[in-house]
Amino acid sequence: MRQKTEDSGQQSAVSSQKIKVYLLSSVFCLLLFACVPPPVKPKPAVDVVKPPPVVIDPFKPFIDEHLKKALSLEQQGDIRGAIEEFKIALTIDPTNDEAKAGLKRLSEMADIEAEKHYQKGLSLKKTDPSKARTEFLIALRLKPDYQLAIEELKGWHIFVAKSRLLAPPGETDTGVEDYLSVALSLYEDGDYAGAIQEFLKAKEKYPKNPEIIKHLNLSYYKQGVAHFEKGEYKNALQMFSSLKPDFEKVGDYIKKVRAGLKKTAEDSYKNGLKLFREQKLTQAIEQWNIVLEIEPDHKKAREYIEKAKNLLKSLEQLK
Repeated sequence: MRQKTEDSGQQSAVSSQKIKVYLLSSVFCLLLFACVPPPVKPKPAVDVVKPPPVVIDPFKPFIDEHLKKALSLEQQGDIRGAIEEFKIALTIDPTNDEAKAGLKRLSEMADIEAEKHYQKGLSLKKTDPSKARTEFLIALRLKPDYQLAIEELKGWHIFVAKSRLLAPPGETDTGVEDYLSVALSLYEDGDYAGAIQEFLKAKEKYPKNPEIIKHLNLSYYKQGVAHFEKGEYKNALQMFSSLKPDFEKVGDYIKKVRAGLKKTAEDSYKNGLKLFREQKLTQAIEQWNIVLEIEPDHKKAREYIEKAKNLLKSLEQLK
């Protein structure tokens, strides 16, 4: 009986111990979960706004080229040429603000300058008809639709024609004005190559006339600049070589021309080598001939031309 009571007391103690352990575990778990922060709600996704695609204008390089040339011509005093370049830029892109502003500015300037030359021509009509005609031509060059200048020039040609018809036999030479007539017209129209030929004819007749010499030199200069801008360096050098180094900016242009010729020779030589390696012998010879035109003493180019020609002969014999 006593043994049963002891066993019952031990069982009761064990049960109490288990209850305590359970309670402690429960409290620990509660404390543990209380320390854990609640799960963070995911933030709503933010839509990323992509920048619009960059549109590249394929014509921009051409527009920029004409705008640059227009500004260059304006700096040189060639208002009419600058206007034409701005017009070309607007033809490519009618919305270009720089071209619009440039055309407006220079058109107004051209009108003012044309009026000045026209008025000067009127003041010279009686005292110096030749210079008067030159002023009318300049006015017309600046403003091609200048009707008053057109009428004055028509009158000039009628005057020359009458002078020839009324002149006694053997006296049809109306003087230096007549010789300058065609040359000045070509010069004002921008045909400098044609003007050079006519001024040379006038110079043969009047070798010391300052007006002829002045416009002949200007024609050489402007034709040289035109060749230079087209990359025709050999022709440009020929024009500039006809002038004194201190004329306008001839010295600077000659330096640039020679640098351009040197680069052209180097590029042509390299192109010839490339074509030679590709067995395009005829094209390679053409490139090396360009080198010899610029540098006649270029030994390597001459040697390669001989090699290429010999190879072509050998290939012909094998056919």
